Amino acid sequence: MSVSDNWQRQQDEIVALQAIFGESAVEMCETAGPQRSFVLHAPLDMCEARASIHIYLPETYPSADPPIFEWIGAYDSNADSVVDKPGYVIPRRQLVLSKDMCGDIENELRRAWMEDMCCDVVIFTWITWLDTYLTELWPRPAAPIPLPRDDSNSASSLPAASKCTEPIHATHVDSPLADASVRESAPNIFTGTALEMKKSVFVAHVAQVYSGEDVQAVRDELMRDRKIAQATHNILAYRIRLDNGSICQDNDDDGETAAGKRLGHLLQLVEAENVVVVVTRWFGGTHLGPDRFKLINNAARQALEAGGFIDDQAKSTTSKKTNRK
Repeated sequence: MSVSDNWQRQQDEIVALQAIFGESAVEMCETAGPQRSFVLHAPLDMCEARASIHIYLPETYPSADPPIFEWIGAYDSNADSVVDKPGYVIPRRQLVLSKDMCGDIENELRRAWMEDMCCDVVIFTWITWLDTYLTELWPRPAAPIPLPRDDSNSASSLPAASKCTEPIHATHVDSPLADASVRESAPNIFTGTALEMKKSVFVAHVAQVYSGEDVQAVRDELMRDRKIAQATHNILAYRIRLDNGSICQDNDDDGETAAGKRLGHLLQLVEAENVVVVVTRWFGGTHLGPDRFKLINNAARQALEAGGFIDDQAKSTTSKKTNRK
C-alpha cells in the first residue's frame, strides 16, 4: 500500500470516528513531518466513563505499522448528570491505568491491528475492546448521594433520564399483534432516503411517539413489511419526555453491537424528544468496518431532519453539547 493509500485510509478512519463519537470527539493536532496525530475523547459506555487518548498515526499506518497511543486520562461520565440532577452529589471514581494495564492495552492494540484487522484501520475495534477490558478492572459507578432538602418531593428530585420499565421486543411479521387494529393505531412513519455502500443499504424510519406502546406499534408496523423484517439488522432507539419532566430512553442493537447506543446518543445530541428511529440495514456481502456506524447515524440524521423531527437550533447546538460532555 502506498503512502497516499495509507493517508486515505487514515482520513476515512478519522471521518468514521467523528461520525460515531461526534465531530468534537476528534481533536486534530499539529505535528512536524508527515505523521498525523489527534486526541480522541472516546465514550466508554460499559464503564460509564469517557477517556481522552492521544493517537499518533505513523506514515506507514495502517499497512505496515500500528498506531501509537498516549493515555491522557479518564473521568466518570456520571459526574455530568449532576447538572441535570440538582440536590445530589455524584461520587467520583479513580479511573487510572497501572503499568501492567498500559502494557496490556498496548499489546492488544498491536494484536488487533495485525490479527483481527489484518493490518488495516483498528482504532474503533480497539476502543470497543478497551471498554470491555476496563470494565473488569475499574470500580463500578457509585449511586448519587442526596443532599438534605426541605421538600423531598420537589421537581428537582426527579431523575433526569431513565429507561422504560417494559422492554421493547421485536414482533414477528405474522404475529397476532400485527393486525388491523395495530396498524390503525400506529403513529405515522416517515422513511428517509436510502444510503448505499458496497451493496449494503441503510434506510431510516422515524415516528413521533409518546409511550412504550407507541414504540412497539411502530416496530410492529415496520415488521409487517417482509423486506424490512428480513433485513440483516433493524437498529432502534427512542427518546420520550414524560409528564413529570424526566426522559425515558432505550435502544436495541438487533445484532449490530453498540449501534443502538450510538443511535441513542445521536438522539441526545440533536435533542430529539418523543421520537423513535429504526435504521434498517441490508448486508451487501462486504464488511464495512467502522464506516457502517457512520452510515447508520447519517441515515438517521437525514431522516430526522427531512421529516422535521429536529429544529435548526438543535442541529446548531449539537457540537456544543458534545463539547460539554
